[in-house]
Amino acid sequence: MLKNEKSVVLHQGVYKQTATVSEAVFMITGMTIGAGILGLPYVVAQVGLIIGLIYILVLGLVVMMLNLIIGEIAVRTKENFQIPGFAGRYLGCWAKRLMSLIIILTGYGALLAYIIGEGEALSAMFGGDKVWWSICFWSIGSILIWRGLQTVKNVEKILSMVVIGLIVGLSLFLLDKFHPANFFYTDLTKLFLPYGVILFALNATPAIAEAHALLPGSQKHFRKAIIIGGLIPIGVYLLFVLAVVGFLGVNTTEIATVGLNHQFGGWVYACANLFAALAMGTGFLGIGIALKQSLIWDHKINRYLAEFAVISVPVILFLFGFRSFVSILDVIGGLFIGIEAVLLVAIAYKARKKGDLDASRYGLNNFWLVAIPVLLFFSAASIYTVVKLFH
Repeated sequence: MLKNEKSVVLHQGVYKQTATVSEAVFMITGMTIGAGILGLPYVVAQVGLIIGLIYILVLGLVVMMLNLIIGEIAVRTKENFQIPGFAGRYLGCWAKRLMSLIIILTGYGALLAYIIGEGEALSAMFGGDKVWWSICFWSIGSILIWRGLQTVKNVEKILSMVVIGLIVGLSLFLLDKFHPANFFYTDLTKLFLPYGVILFALNATPAIAEAHALLPGSQKHFRKAIIIGGLIPIGVYLLFVLAVVGFLGVNTTEIATVGLNHQFGGWVYACANLFAALAMGTGFLGIGIALKQSLIWDHKINRYLAEFAVISVPVILFLFGFRSFVSILDVIGGLFIGIEAVLLVAIAYKARKKGDLDASRYGLNNFWLVAIPVLLFFSAASIYTVVKLFH
């Protein structure tokens, strides 16, 4: 084999090239930084910038701990699974069914949020009714999901690079217009408001298993990829939230870039909403194709029926009036991802006892020092979200 050639692995019935560490980092980062970032400034502005930045930093580190736990499950398991497969392997059929349900509901909720947000962003850019823009976006996104994995992956990689560049550029521009008074505003009555939205924005659990499947070999390199792939989104989110909330303060809108229309015109506003549109487009494609694959591979559903299910359910919910971007992100992050995280700790505990492979080189020696913060923060998020839903 030539030095510049890559080996291949069989993953979900398809031979794919193995990834390098940097490609694994990009995979994790790209699946983390998406449309969730657009809801962060609003919830942070409501509670206050200082508290919000602390939230992002602390929850970012907790989510990284969760990703490390998923990584240990993966390196201890001989076969390549996604999250429901790990649940079935170590906890049984009931856990696989429950985890599958959670992931499907999370996927549908995210697709619905992106349909809502995309309509608002495109309406802000071009004018016209946001509902019709949402339907137009759904139509194009559905065609790309129907076309298949390779089309979506090629589009998604390009869009992810453009999105990150636009985030950094917009943030640096807005930092020059920072208002110090916005930094010290605090409202403790909304202390727990950012919880679910931040967890949604930081979530990248499917990317960890995917990265491991395409990065066989060194456990230390895999752990390094998880850590770097987790730190980059934290840094980008801190920069973006500091810039937007520092400029707009309590006037920050649910979709952060839409609120810039009242302050800027021309290229700044166009770039901001282009970033929003691309971020949500990337998220829609990535989650849509992952959900489609899960239905086909994990649940043995006919391809055409799986495609119809992925494409139709979110737009039906949208047409029935579910149209609050931040509220949907909050429920997904606080409730569904919270339950998923608790189950993953239980799976990891079993994997440490019944796993196929040794994970000593992975280096997660103090398991409970990592697992306990994950259990505490994600359990609290789920309980708070349920209480809030019934009040």
